[in-house]
Amino acid sequence: MVVGAPKPPAGQVGVTSATPKNVDDTYANDDWFDLDQYKKAAQVAYDFSIGKMEKSGDEERETIGKGAFEQRKSADQQQQFSEKDEARDYRQAQKGYRF
Repeated sequence: MVVGAPKPPAGQVGVTSATPKNVDDTYANDDWFDLDQYKKAAQVAYDFSIGKMEKSGDEERETIGKGAFEQRKSADQQQQFSEKDEARDYRQAQKGYRF
């Protein structure tokens, strides 16, 4: 029986739940179905994911830039070593040819 409900007449069953005055008012105070709050939450989630993707893109570009810089640096070093080796080999060949 619902608290505050009138006593039923003899031979009848009492009310077991309160019914709203209007069916449209059933979820009027329920924030679960608040569309504005849903939109705000969706916007927060969207902004977070956009920010996360931008940060990820920045990190990826930075990593690619570092990799390219290191690759160019190692290619320069390889070229320098190769030129030194060729110069050494040339000198050794010239000395060996003279004898």
